[in-house]
Amino acid sequence: MPREFSIFNLFELPGKIHFFSLFILVVLNGIQNCLAQIPQTRVNIQLLGPEQGLPSRNVRCLAQDRRGFMWVATGQDLWRYDGYNFQNFTETLTRSIGSRTLINQLRTAPDGNIWVAHNNGFSILDPVYLTCRTVDPSRNIKGVDSKQTLNIFFDKNKNAWMAIPYGKLIRINMDYRSVAVYTPPATSSHSFSAESLVVFFFNDLRNNAYLFSEDVFLDEIDSKANFIRRISLLNKELVNKHFHVSSVVQQDIDGLHIYYRQGDSKEYLMRKYFFGTGTFGPLTDIDTPIAPKIISPDKKGNLWLKSAEEIGFVNQKTNHFTDLTTRLQQKSGARIFLFASLVSTDGSFWISCVDGLFKITLTDEVFRKYLSVPLEKPGDIGSSIRGITQDPTGKIWVCSYGFMVDGKPNLLHQIDPATGRTRHMILKRPKNVPGDTVIPYKVLFAGNQVYAVTDGTQFIKIDPEREQYYSVELPFVSGRGFTSFYKLNEYTFWMGTWGGMAVLDTRDLKPVLLNEKAGKYIKNERVNHFMPWSGNRILVSTTNGLYVLNPDATIHEHYGQTAGDKIKLPALQIFHTLWYEHALWAGSGKGLIRIDTLNQEIRLFTTEDGLPDNNIYAALPDEQENLWLSTNKGLSRFNTHSKKFHNYAIFDGLPHMEFNHGSYLKSQDGTLYFGGLNGIVAFDPARLDTSAEKEGELQLISYSKYASGRNHTDTVTSHKQGNKIILEPDDRLFTFSFMSTNYHNTALNRFRYKLEGWNDDRWHMFEDGNKLLFNSLPPGEYNLKVQVSAAGADWGTYQWQTPLIVLAPWYKSVWFFILSIISLGAIFYAFYQYRLRQILKIQQIRNGISADMHDEIGGTLSSISFYSQALLMQIVETEHQQVVQKIKENAQQVQEGLSDIVWSVKAGKDQISDVFARMLHFGGELAESKGYDFHFNTDTPLNNLKLDMQTRKNFYLIFKEAINNAAKYAECSAIYTDIGYSMGKVKMVIRDNGKGFDKQLDRQGNGLINMRHRAMQMKGQLTIQSTRDKGTVITLLFLVGR
Repeated sequence: MPREFSIFNLFELPGKIHFFSLFILVVLNGIQNCLAQIPQTRVNIQLLGPEQGLPSRNVRCLAQDRRGFMWVATGQDLWRYDGYNFQNFTETLTRSIGSRTLINQLRTAPDGNIWVAHNNGFSILDPVYLTCRTVDPSRNIKGVDSKQTLNIFFDKNKNAWMAIPYGKLIRINMDYRSVAVYTPPATSSHSFSAESLVVFFFNDLRNNAYLFSEDVFLDEIDSKANFIRRISLLNKELVNKHFHVSSVVQQDIDGLHIYYRQGDSKEYLMRKYFFGTGTFGPLTDIDTPIAPKIISPDKKGNLWLKSAEEIGFVNQKTNHFTDLTTRLQQKSGARIFLFASLVSTDGSFWISCVDGLFKITLTDEVFRKYLSVPLEKPGDIGSSIRGITQDPTGKIWVCSYGFMVDGKPNLLHQIDPATGRTRHMILKRPKNVPGDTVIPYKVLFAGNQVYAVTDGTQFIKIDPEREQYYSVELPFVSGRGFTSFYKLNEYTFWMGTWGGMAVLDTRDLKPVLLNEKAGKYIKNERVNHFMPWSGNRILVSTTNGLYVLNPDATIHEHYGQTAGDKIKLPALQIFHTLWYEHALWAGSGKGLIRIDTLNQEIRLFTTEDGLPDNNIYAALPDEQENLWLSTNKGLSRFNTHSKKFHNYAIFDGLPHMEFNHGSYLKSQDGTLYFGGLNGIVAFDPARLDTSAEKEGELQLISYSKYASGRNHTDTVTSHKQGNKIILEPDDRLFTFSFMSTNYHNTALNRFRYKLEGWNDDRWHMFEDGNKLLFNSLPPGEYNLKVQVSAAGADWGTYQWQTPLIVLAPWYKSVWFFILSIISLGAIFYAFYQYRLRQILKIQQIRNGISADMHDEIGGTLSSISFYSQALLMQIVETEHQQVVQKIKENAQQVQEGLSDIVWSVKAGKDQISDVFARMLHFGGELAESKGYDFHFNTDTPLNNLKLDMQTRKNFYLIFKEAINNAAKYAECSAIYTDIGYSMGKVKMVIRDNGKGFDKQLDRQGNGLINMRHRAMQMKGQLTIQSTRDKGTVITLLFLVGR
C-alpha cells in the first residue's frame, strides 16, 4: 500500500512515494530522524553532602521539624538543613547530655519537636527556641538497666515508645517519664540478646501495638505495654521452601503486609495479616516491583517503595512503576545502602544513606525538547537555536548554529509536530558557486519558494531537496547581518539588521538599504521585531524604542524617551511586541511593559514583581490570559488578569536556562516554541495545569550582627517570629537568612522584603540569594516583612514579619537629651547665681564707695565751703574777698560734681526714671535761679528701661553740660528737653531760643569736647546745630537694652 510523506509537498515533489523508495531516498540524502521526548514524570535527584556543608556522607537517620527544617544525624553529629546549607547543632545536643554520644535515631514527634535516641538516653529538641532536654529512661522504672535508646515510635495517643536492647520497649508519657516497660517473653526456641531490637511498630484501631524485631514473629501488646500474644509469620510450607521474612509494612489501617524472600534469590511472595480477625490472607506474588521495607504516599498520588538497596515509586493513577535504584547508584558512583526515608511537607522524598542525603522531587514533564543534548553542567552550551518559523503545511523550520549528527554540523532543521520527527539538513553551496558557508538565521516563505536571512550579510534561496542554497550579497552598512524580517506582501520583505532596515523584492532580489536612502527612515539602529499596527502601518521594535512606520517604511511616529514622543517608554531596548487583552505588551531589556495606548498609561513589570530576569526576548499569548516570556533565566508565565508570574527552570524540564533573541513561534495549533542555548522547548499551554501554585512557609534561618564596639559577630538561630529584634547603636552589617519549606528547587526561590518605618515602604528584592543584608540602620522602630517566591511560583500570600528596633547612641537618646537640658539648666542657674552674687558684691562696693565719698570728701568740702563763707564775712579788703569767694565757689562746684559721681556709683539708681528725676531737679533749680523757663518731656515706654552705671553717668552729664551751657551763654528765655524711645534707641533733644553761635568762627570749649567724648563712650551719636540769633539744638541718640 503506498504511503504518503508530506514533508516534500511544499517543494513540488510527487505527493505519493512508496515507502521503500522513501527509505532509499532518506538513506541517500542522509536524513536523520529523531523523536521528541515523550512527556512523562520528571525525576530530579540531588545528592547533598560536603558541597552543602555536610562533612560526613554517612547519614544514618533524618526527620523534619514543625518549622520545615530537615534534621540528619551522622554518627555523633546533629545537623540541620535549610535548603541551602547544613548547620551543625551537635553542641546543642552535647550541652544537654554533658558529652558526645552516638546518635541512633531521629523522629518527629506529633507536636513537631525532634526526638533523638542515643546511647545516653533520649533528647527532645525544640526547633523554635533550639533548646534541648535530655532524659534517662532507666530512672524511676524497674526492669531497665541501660539508658541506651535505639529507636523511637509514636502511637495514636501521641505517646512515645523507646526501643532499647534485648528487644525491650519503654512507654514515655507526655511529661517525658518512663511509665511502662515491655519485655519480650523468651521461649525455649528463641531468646533475646543485647542486639535484639524492635525495628517496626504498628498500631491497630484499638491502639494495640504490633512489634517486629526482624525475626519470625510479631508481638502484640496493649497501650500499657502488657503482652497479649505472639503471632508467628512463618508456617511449615514457607519454612520447607526456605522462605524467610523480608519485611513487614502497614499500607492501611486494617492489617499488615508481610513480604517473604526465598533464600538469596529475587523471588518474593506476600500475604496480609488482618487485625480484626487475627488471620492471614492467601500467599500470593508481590503486588509491587520490589519488596519494600517502607511505603510512603506523597501528595501527588504516588507510592514510594524503599528497601535496603532499592527505591522507586508507583503512579497510582497509571500503575506505572519507576525504578530509581540505578539512577541513585549513578549519582553516588557506587552501590548504595539506604537507611531512613520520609516524604517532607512539600512532597519531596528524602533518603539517608552511606553516601549522603538524597533529595528526590517529581514534576510533570510539560516540555517537549528538540535538538537538545545532555550537558554536564547547567552553564554549558549545546545546540544554539536562531529563528523558528512554520510553513503553510504546519511543518516547523528551525535554524541553528549547528546540531551534530554523525559528527557533522546541521544548520537547518524541519520538525513534523504530528509525528515528532525531525529532519536535519546540511546546507551547502552548489559546487560551481564559490563562497563561504553561511549560517541561516530565519526561514521565509514566498509562494513555493524557501528563503532565509542569515547571520551574516547574505539573503539566500534554499533548495531543501538538494540541501543547497543560492545567496545574494547585501552590503549592509552595519556589516553585522540580520536580526528580523517581515513579509509586507507576496513579494516584498522588510528585513531588520544590526544597523537599520532593508527592503527586498524577491522578484529581482535587489535590496534597498534605507540607511543610504534620503528620507525619514529608521537608520543606524538595531531592528528587533516587526508587528502589524492600526491604519495599515507597522510597529517596529528597536534599540531606540518603538517606531510606527507607514507602508513605504517612512516613520509615522515614535514612542521612546525624547521630547515630543506621545508615549514615554521606561526602556528603549525593545525586543518584541504584541497586542493582547486591549493593550500593547513589549518585552524589553528592563522588563515587561504594558502600554495603554488610549490613555497613554505605562506599567513596567520587573524582577521586583516576580520576573526571573528583566531581559524579555519574546512574549507569546495563550488562551488562558497568560503571556509566556523567554528570558536569560528560564521561562516565565505571566497572567495578565492576576498580574502574577510563574517561572520555569532546569528542574521543570528546560534544557537550558538562557533563551535567544528572535527564537520563538506560536504555531497554527497553539503550540509554543522557544529556542535557546540548548535546543527548543515546545508545549501546548492548554494542556498544562496552571492552577497548582507552589507556596511554602517562610522561616528565618538565623540573623547576625557585627558589634563594632566588641569587634565580634553575634549570630542568633532561635528567633521566634513576632518577637522584637533589638539592635545596639554600634551594631553593623546585619544579615538575615531565610528559607522556604518548599525544597523542590531552591535555586529558583526568590525573596523580597519591605521595611516599614523606613523612607521607602516598597518591596525590594534580596540581592544575595536568601540573605538580606543591611550595612547599618538609623535609630528607630521598624517592621520587617519578607515574602518568598518558591520554586519559580509567584509571590506567596504568607508574610514573615518581626519588629526591628535600632537603639539610638547614648548621646542621641531621650534620657541623655533630658539630662543634658537639666545639666545645662543647672549650669546656667549656677552661673546666674554667681553673676548675681558678683553684681550684689559690686553694688555693695559701689554703695560703700558712694557712702565713703559722701561722708569723707563731701563732709570736708562742706566744711571748706562753710569756713570760706565765715571768712568772707570777716574780711574787709576787696581783693582778699575775691580770693576767698573763689575758694568757696570751687568747693561748691567740687561738692556738686562729687554729688553726681556718688549718685552714678550708688546702686539702686539704674532705672532711667531715676535719671529723669535728677535731670528734672537740676534743670528746674538752674532755671529758677537764672530766670528762664525749663520744659522737660519723656515717653512713657522709657520708664521701664535700665541703664548701666557708665551709660547712666554719661547720659546725665551730657544733659547737665548742655543745660549749663545754655544757661550761661545762650541768653535764652526757655530751654526744652524731649526724650523719646523708638526701635531700641533713646533720643534726647535739648534746644533753646537763645542767641546761638557759629561753629566755624567760635572756639569750642572743653564742655562740647567732653560731651562728644562721653557720647562716644556710650556708642551713641551727638549732633549740635546752632545758628546765630536762632538758638541751639543738641541731639543725643544711643542704643539701650530693655
